[in-house]
Amino acid sequence: MRALLSTGLTLAMLLSWGGIGGGVQAGFARTGDGAATRPLTTATPAVGTPFTFGPEQKKLLLRLEGEGIQYFLDNQLDNGLIQDRQTNFEKSHGQYQCSLSATGMGLIAIALASGPQFKKISREDAIARVHKALLAAKKLPEVHGMMPHFFDPVTLKWKAPDQVSTIDSSWLIAGGLWAAQYLQDAELSELASELYDRVDWQYWADTDTKSGAPVLSMGMGEDGKRFKSTWDRINSEAAFMYVLAIGARQHALPAEAWKALKPYNVKVAGTDLAGGDLGLFSFQYSNDLMDLQRYPGNQINLHDQSLRAAKANYDTCKSKAGQYRTYKHFWGLSAGDGPPAAAKSESTDSKSEDTYRAYAPGTDVDGTAHVMATLASIDVTPKLVQENIDAAETLKAPKMHGRYGYSNINLDKNWVSKDVVGIDVGVAVIALDNELSGDEVRKLWQALPCSKRAEERLKLLK
Repeated sequence: MRALLSTGLTLAMLLSWGGIGGGVQAGFARTGDGAATRPLTTATPAVGTPFTFGPEQKKLLLRLEGEGIQYFLDNQLDNGLIQDRQTNFEKSHGQYQCSLSATGMGLIAIALASGPQFKKISREDAIARVHKALLAAKKLPEVHGMMPHFFDPVTLKWKAPDQVSTIDSSWLIAGGLWAAQYLQDAELSELASELYDRVDWQYWADTDTKSGAPVLSMGMGEDGKRFKSTWDRINSEAAFMYVLAIGARQHALPAEAWKALKPYNVKVAGTDLAGGDLGLFSFQYSNDLMDLQRYPGNQINLHDQSLRAAKANYDTCKSKAGQYRTYKHFWGLSAGDGPPAAAKSESTDSKSEDTYRAYAPGTDVDGTAHVMATLASIDVTPKLVQENIDAAETLKAPKMHGRYGYSNINLDKNWVSKDVVGIDVGVAVIALDNELSGDEVRKLWQALPCSKRAEERLKLLK
């Protein structure tokens, strides 16, 4: 869930834009040993032929991944939790609010920081950092195992708008399990498992009115009441959460919950999408974390949907290149910051501040491109992502490549975002690592016991 407190974007706004998701199968081409092959995942409608990154391009991708990893090393507070956002150029914010999902993605990044490609920190330092974060998470307020999205960096008290967020709690758990497995540390595994096992997935499930199967609630609001909205749509935002729920050792959801996920069919830029008219992130998260082809489909191929969504996103931007100079050079529409006047009343009362909104192809596009967000589509549209990277690296002004990667840009307003957002950086790190390492993140996720249990239980579905 992308409603950032710092932006003032309300949950009601997010729900009205349809920011909910689910999960089904994907379509990776694999060799016999499980390594990804490029033709199926890269021959997009926009590209037409397979695309291979050259040595210099790979070197730049590695640099971008390293800059993203550095975000999490720099912005992990003394309590172990990670800040929601940070400036990309200017002096850093002080102690800013922490984000549970940014912390979860950050645990993956911190583990990777100790790996042979980067060696930014030692394995021992990585273990200590992850340990501190998991201990802090155990102290957070929780309701049947689920925790808040945002919390005060000092008091650890939850901050509005959501008192409990199931998707953000799931990212913390997923990141903890992944980091413990990567670092091969028994104590980390025990801590991450404790956080996982305390979740009562059945408590957080509502009954789908059509299928009668359980679907996960979005969480609980400021008033202490459960949200009426559920994670019931098919897109890549929440598939991993259902793997956790179905693969749990305790209070697991039945496999039928997977089949309850349903499409929300729309046409965007002439492309049929089953996941709704949403920003890029909704089609990226689970596709970058896990190998969706190992799970049964609901007549929808989520990997193909990720490709289609990126293509439609690109086509939407390019169709407006005559109206906005930005889109002659860049593409990318996702939830994120825009120029101060971009979303006047949606996210801030101050017109001097960058404004956060749920950019998507069908919304009022204003010439803003979220280049960082496109990096997480590198698996499905590598040529289009490289096009963005080339444009960003050759742009002389305004400067958009900061210490943590690319800021959002609007050439028509001579604007770049001051901040980068942790979850945008996090999913970019995951996607880039998969691209450069032969699916390291996905393979390790599939090796987790929860993934194996979920696979076995889903195989029994008729």
